[in-house]
Amino acid sequence: MTKKQSKGATGPAAAPAADALLDGERVSFEADGAAPKATDEELNSRYVKGDIRIVTEQARYPLAGILQMLQETKQDGSGKSAPRYMLDPDYQRRHRWSDTRKSRLIESFLLNVPVPPVFLYERDLARFEVMDGRQRLTALSDFYADKFALTGLEYWPDLDGRRYSTLPTKVRDGIDRRYISSIILLQETASTEEQAAMLKKLVFERLNSGGVKLSSQETRNAIYSGPLNTLCLELSANTSFRRLWGIPLDPYAAEGNSDEDTEETMDEATVAGMRMFQKMEDVELVLRFFAYRQIREFKAGLNKISEFLDLFLMRGNRFPVNVLDEYRAMFESTIAFLWDAMGAEAFTLLNAGKRRATKIVFDPLMYVANSPAVVHHRAALIANKGVLREELNKMYAANGDLFSGRRTNFADTQQRNAKIGEAFAEAIAKLPKN
Repeated sequence: MTKKQSKGATGPAAAPAADALLDGERVSFEADGAAPKATDEELNSRYVKGDIRIVTEQARYPLAGILQMLQETKQDGSGKSAPRYMLDPDYQRRHRWSDTRKSRLIESFLLNVPVPPVFLYERDLARFEVMDGRQRLTALSDFYADKFALTGLEYWPDLDGRRYSTLPTKVRDGIDRRYISSIILLQETASTEEQAAMLKKLVFERLNSGGVKLSSQETRNAIYSGPLNTLCLELSANTSFRRLWGIPLDPYAAEGNSDEDTEETMDEATVAGMRMFQKMEDVELVLRFFAYRQIREFKAGLNKISEFLDLFLMRGNRFPVNVLDEYRAMFESTIAFLWDAMGAEAFTLLNAGKRRATKIVFDPLMYVANSPAVVHHRAALIANKGVLREELNKMYAANGDLFSGRRTNFADTQQRNAKIGEAFAEAIAKLPKN
């Protein structure tokens, strides 16, 4: 905890004041004043000039060339070699396709069933990010590299157990003739980084990828990639954090080979944790912790939480390195404290009938537990964990409606912060005096 952060708190119940923010951390969430509506003449002029217009082109790639295409590298401006097509494993979805699902894709090509196009973004001249369709391209690449055998085919079951290299000659030639289409968002689409992010977000939200809707954080992760986003991804793997949300410590190992088998062998809490992981909700929780430090500046409260997190992440990716270092330390120390003080129930209402962790508890609890006056008493609170649990239990029982999840406006967020703060204050007041 820095000296800069320790200023401005008058007690454990007090929310960290605005001047407790780190140097370089402050983000402005104020919306610009409502602009007068444009005239028809102005609208026509804007349209002709193409102020907001996505520039795309389409391409078709032969399946037989996918493996080589994804292995291709090009030198960047500094002379370093980098993949021409970036397939970052953390770029979008975390859910890994089973061999059965990969095989069904191959079968679709065998049957000539239309497959949705992949979506690429031209990050530099003739260099692309695979923004939507990574699983399809990876499945094709793995198939041509003989990394899995076909399984679970519905119309071609006689091919089960065959790899690409062992397919009958005519079948192999037939699939080699197929193509996968792509839509490429070109560099000319935007003149600034922020405009590019806005247009990429628009496309992402309106693109129908096989009927599977991207979660807010999956979209955010793809569009607002940068240092803060990378930090949130890293911190989401914190062992105690995963335990607090019921996420397996090795989610990919727990995922198994099929979605159906996965859920049959997991308890209810772990199934919920796996779904969080696959939708990147755990990464969003880390981001919420950092953004929530400035919740007093966002008057919409949690009613527009997605907009709040979008703005914070887009601007937070430009935070100086020292702020991100402070962020890492405060997240890890706060999670460690709550785990040691309250165990697996930290983010629940401490009610035998309501043992599921909730965001409505996570936000204010992390916020207050990280406030300077509470940090000073962490060791004593861990040593006397029963006292803190008792005070929080009483507070939750007396304010059930406030923590029900239905109240999300600005005043509600401030009231929850205050109530959690009061419970900590009561617990600290009852600690043994040295």
